[in-house]
Amino acid sequence: MFKKILLAATPQIGIGTAPRAAFDLARRHGSDLVLYHALPICCDPWSSFEEVIPTEQLVESARRKIAELYADDLKDIPNHTIRVVTGAAQEHLLKIIHTEGVDLVVMGHHRSGMVRPDRMWGVVDTTIRKVCANVFCPVMVVTDEDPKVSDVKRIVMATDFSTPSDSALCYAIQVARTYDAHLDIFHVIDIGQNCPNPEYYMQDMNVFIDRIKDRMERRYSKALTGISHSFECWEGVPYAEIIKHARWNRADLVIMAQYSSSEELTKSFIGSTVIQVALSPGCPSLIVNYRARVCM
Repeated sequence: MFKKILLAATPQIGIGTAPRAAFDLARRHGSDLVLYHALPICCDPWSSFEEVIPTEQLVESARRKIAELYADDLKDIPNHTIRVVTGAAQEHLLKIIHTEGVDLVVMGHHRSGMVRPDRMWGVVDTTIRKVCANVFCPVMVVTDEDPKVSDVKRIVMATDFSTPSDSALCYAIQVARTYDAHLDIFHVIDIGQNCPNPEYYMQDMNVFIDRIKDRMERRYSKALTGISHSFECWEGVPYAEIIKHARWNRADLVIMAQYSSSEELTKSFIGSTVIQVALSPGCPSLIVNYRARVCM
């Protein structure tokens, strides 16, 4: 399913999270693997690191350390390369993704409290956010130690019935077929965290839940032919309920659409449902950007 995987490798993410997921996927699918790291070399009008040590030497040193750190894991992945660049991480990363036909990007969250000049209050993870917003291939965000991405048995697909969400569902169906996994189609009735919708308090919530389940049945059943699946819906704050649903059902993977609704366009920071789910402790999240797909 994945011919070329890119791992954003950095010492600030745990070896058992994103790296392990990328290695396991590369082995299962026989994929080419690119290990990518950007050195945050900065300079100002008065000084530069180049005055102390040549950039080429820094790059080669980082490449050697990456090869040594992952030596045991890379032994059985013959088609791998290590790319080390200097400068803004996402700019070079996006160039590689778009020009080299990368099928999947695997990223992890930073585990240290390191001070970063590109981070401000309210911003969750700038690089992950920018990459997710600018690539067509899916981005897998891994926060869990020992992710079971090579043996996925249960997938949660969060939908809001938007066009990007339908596209992500088509991709989720493809993943479910590949792994012969059960697919949970899940919708959260957003009751409003700050501005509750009075409509939901004027009659039994089960009326709205049954209506949503009927809608999912009519909209998705034909595309799900031959796939083990279920439809579920309840009310709450979307990101929290998606996390709980995945945990309660012991899901191996959560699939979501990037910018699944027009409101998401203005929520690239901590308000984004997708980013909050992806960076919360739990199973890996697969973020799918919109691409026209026909499956229903």
